Amino acid sequence: MSEPSIFDWLRLAISVATPLAVVAVGFHLNRRLKSIDNAQWQNRKITEKRIEHYDLLAPDLNKVFCFWTFLGYWKDIPPADILDAKRNLDRNVNIYTHLLGPKFYKAYQRYIHMAFQTFSGWGQDAKIRAAISSGRGNRQKHANYAWEEKFDKMFSTENLEDEQNFREAYYCCMNELRDCIGLDNEREADASFSTQVKLMLGVVPASRARKK
Repeated sequence: MSEPSIFDWLRLAISVATPLAVVAVGFHLNRRLKSIDNAQWQNRKITEKRIEHYDLLAPDLNKVFCFWTFLGYWKDIPPADILDAKRNLDRNVNIYTHLLGPKFYKAYQRYIHMAFQTFSGWGQDAKIRAAISSGRGNRQKHANYAWEEKFDKMFSTENLEDEQNFREAYYCCMNELRDCIGLDNEREADASFSTQVKLMLGVVPASRARKK
């Protein structure tokens, strides 16, 4: 019986190395997939939390808008309810500022200062910077609640904001609230996940993935 040739030894080495290489690649791929999956899970939990705060803030932001512009259900909103809405907004925005982000906070501050005179004296409530009467209606006559004399003192009707500016501030605030939820970021994360899986499987060349 002849001695094994170098080719025989090479074939043996390859036969042993191949399954080891498959196991190593599978182990690496499995770890990478778990890492990506954990990152996506964390992003989705943050997004879910932000959606909760959208549901918490959006109705009161819209209530202020309807009241100020005499649109929608403004007749059903007493002045005291608007001040309560501002307190709720301020509390929730200040608590969750770091979750909602600086762009939303800046847009919120601009909007809320257009709608309210926020400092009217120590121990005093904010005043509503809105008209009592406009071309669209009169709160004293057309509201679905009885107007009381004390309501007049809740308003600051001098130097009111232009309605177009107020509308723009509202839309900007709502857009920033929508954007900070992170739906676009989540779609980008899904695309990145798909690309990374294809890259690890050799479906997408590394040079092409880097260009993306």
